[in-house]
Amino acid sequence: MMWNHSDPAVGADDMTSKTFIKAVEDRGEVREPEKLLGWLLTIAKRLTLNEIRDAKKRRRAGNSPVESLESLSTREQEVPYASFLAAIDAEQAEANQYLVRQLLQLLQDKDKEIVELRLVGLKPKEIAETIDSTSEAVQKRLERIRKWLVPIAHNLEELVDCLPGEDDRKVMERHLDGQPPSDIAKAIGISRSDVEARVKRVIADWKKAARQNSTDPVSAMVKSQGTQT
Repeated sequence: MMWNHSDPAVGADDMTSKTFIKAVEDRGEVREPEKLLGWLLTIAKRLTLNEIRDAKKRRRAGNSPVESLESLSTREQEVPYASFLAAIDAEQAEANQYLVRQLLQLLQDKDKEIVELRLVGLKPKEIAETIDSTSEAVQKRLERIRKWLVPIAHNLEELVDCLPGEDDRKVMERHLDGQPPSDIAKAIGISRSDVEARVKRVIADWKKAARQNSTDPVSAMVKSQGTQT
């Protein structure tokens, strides 16, 4: 990963050193010695992803990070939101970064890992090598994610606002902000399992609405709620 996305200031040797320093600091987390190698690999991958992301920001200083969402598709003509990206002002970079972090909160672990790798510039083949898959499988997965994630990206605030239950809105606002389920449960006064169930249900509803109406998932959500009522 560092070979393909090297930075003059940091190399693979540095990332290896950082990995073992982090491992020593967090050694108390190891409960099953036989899983030590996988634990080390996870630390290395996370640290390397952070470094690649930082290096990419340094190289692309001034560009909106949301533009990288376009890389989820390999065929530019298939990107329906190109005009949206083109209209984004560079001064909104911080807000756009926050939007990307919010969208990542909607992805499950494997999908999130793949999208993070793609957003920092890795190609499907490189991602496949990293997660022990095939480039074809990675590309298909990225395309499936893009089809529902992009419509949600356009309408995220409205989708939160149109949730019928106040608790659902509070849960999703906090979840999108990256708060752990336990913290959300404590703040709202419901159980952690209830928080996790609400998040899972809302994301499933948003996915369904985005697939039903990619240009206006909010209307699809409202229609679905009316039908249920």
